[in-house]
Formats: sequence, C-alpha cells, structure tokens
Amino acid sequence: MEPVGRLLQDLVAIPSVNPCFANGTGELQLANFISDYARRAGLEVHRQFVSEGRENVLIGLVGRGQETVLWETHMDTVTAEGMSIPPFDPQIRDGKLFGRGACDAKASLAAMLQALVEVAQRGTPPRTVWLAAVVDEENGFHGARQLLAGGMRADFGIVGEPTELQLVIAHKGTVRGSISTRGRSAHSSQPDKGINAILRMAKVLAALERYDLELRMRFHPLVGSPTLTVTMIEGGRGLNLVPDFCQVKVDRRTLPDEDPLAAWDELKRFLQSQPELLELEVEVGEPDLVNAGMAISPNAPVVQRMLAVCQRVGLNPSVIGVHYSSDASVLSQGGIPCLLFGPGSIHQAHTPDEWVDLEQVLAAQKVFEALAEEEL
Repeated sequence: MEPVGRLLQDLVAIPSVNPCFANGTGELQLANFISDYARRAGLEVHRQFVSEGRENVLIGLVGRGQETVLWETHMDTVTAEGMSIPPFDPQIRDGKLFGRGACDAKASLAAMLQALVEVAQRGTPPRTVWLAAVVDEENGFHGARQLLAGGMRADFGIVGEPTELQLVIAHKGTVRGSISTRGRSAHSSQPDKGINAILRMAKVLAALERYDLELRMRFHPLVGSPTLTVTMIEGGRGLNLVPDFCQVKVDRRTLPDEDPLAAWDELKRFLQSQPELLELEVEVGEPDLVNAGMAISPNAPVVQRMLAVCQRVGLNPSVIGVHYSSDASVLSQGGIPCLLFGPGSIHQAHTPDEWVDLEQVLAAQKVFEALAEEEL
C-alpha cells in the first residue's frame, strides 16, 4: 500500500467526531497525531487555540519565493452513530477504504499531508505552503474563522473536500435558526381549555413547505436552487397536557450571491405575510449559524493554475458548483481566493458505510505535490 493509504488508515482509526454530536470526542487526538507525523518529517508545526480542547494544526514548508499557498481541510467528522460498518476500524475492500471520515475529509487531509512530506524530502520548493487542519467545519466553521483571526494570509487556497477530483468554484451558503409557537397548557381531557402549540406549528410547517417551493423557482447555473429544510422539532411537556410550546429548527441554503442574513429576514417577512399565521404567536429567532456562499470566476488565477497542474499529472477535471457549504466561503471573505478540490464523492460523505477510492487519494496527493513544486 502507498504511504498515503497507510496514513489515511491511521487518520480514520482516530475518532474525531465534532462535539456538537452526542458522544463527540473532538479533534484533539487527531491533532496530536498529525502534529507528530509532520514533525518527524521535518516540517514546521504550530498549534492554534480555538476553544477548550480544540486546536487548529498549521503545518508549513517554507519555500524559496514570495508566493504563499494555503491547503486547508477539516479534522472533525459527523457522528458515527447508525453506521453499518465499524466506524474507526478502517477496512480496505476492492481498492476502497471504509470508515467514518474516510471521505469527508480525512482523504483530503492525508493527501495534503503526505504531499507536503514528499515535497520536503526532495528539497526546498519554489513557494511556501501551509497546510491548515482545522476544527469545527461540520458545525460552526469556528476553526476557519480563527485561522483568519490568527493572521493567516495566502495568495490563494485549496480547500480539501470530497469533489471527486473536480474543481469546485461555487457553493451554497447556510443560515440556520429556530421558529417557535406558543400555546396555553391544559389537561388533555379538556383540550378546549388550552391552546395547542403543536397544532399551531402544523400551520407554520405547511407555510414553510410553500416557501420552499417558491425558493425553488430561483436558479443559479452552478449550484441550482436555494432550499429550506425543517431539520428538527420538539414540543409538549407530557402525555396528558395540551402543549404550550413547540419549536422547529430550519436550515436555509442560500445562493452564492445571497446575503444569509437578508435571506433570514425574507423568511421572517414571508411568515408574517401569511394570513393563517397572523394570530398564532409565531416567533422567529435570531440565526444560530450564518455562513455565506462562495463563488470564484473560472478565469481566476487559482482556477487556471489548478487546471494546468491537474492536466500535468494526467487528470482532466471539470469546473463545477456544489450544493453544500464549506470553509472556502470563510477564507474567501477573508481575502484568500479559494476553490474546493479533493478525493471522494459527497455522495459517500456522512453515509452509514462511508468510503473513499484509494486511487483518488493518491491522485490528489500527486496534484498537491505538483502544485507545490511548479515553477512559474
């Protein structure tokens, strides 16, 4: 097996579930492992505090020239609950490596880290490369935000996500928050004495379904339509009580040119305009998460550079957009033009049998090596 495959096995074997999920371990053990791996290869290593027990890892190789390139990907994964395979006992079958995080995004992390090790062994490259392995991409993007707050600057960046080795130049943004309805509690044997907050919410849900249909009339050529999804619901205080409270969580995906806060305000106005909701005490909270979309011109230097490098190592990628969000929007807003590139498919990310094709991981490593070593 290639060294990058063995490295990926080691990475997947270390649980790094985001603490926002039940039993989430956080990324500290993985951060310690890649720090040690990089130091043994003679690379420069820095740790950046984000929150208690959570640190970004910055791995650097200083080059001869003035250009600085950022390779960024995340260490955290989604929950391993409900997986149909052992999540942290990576198995290889038919050239695929299985396990939680194998695709999203430890395959990108392995390809970037091993590429940096290989380049360092051959000498000093013509540019400085920083690999930033960050925390919290699966929840609040706090790792990427702290990376910028700590002063990271680069001429351009490549964000490692499962793109099937295609170049992603646009993706959606996200704004999430809660909507609540109030009622009045009463004994369930006399429901007419109370006001049922869950039944009130049923009317809100019907309105949200109409709103989502309206959103789908809008269209972006690379990422499709904006969407609204109700993701969680809770309400009621007991089996024999008329519920006086109900709350749903909603996830609104925005187009690259939409302001997420403006999108949230639009949702508020829509609900306020629905006649059947006017007297139902519907409360729309402030957003819990706000992350803009991202778009970069196909003619941007980073895109043209990556196209040329990919072709030099035998790949012929397409320039595409995707529906999900990533750290790239944070970095782009911070002045680092970015695109997404990495092994694996988003269709395998977060799945019960998550896997990645090891040939793609090796191909990604070769692209990153060529990018670090190309002479301009």
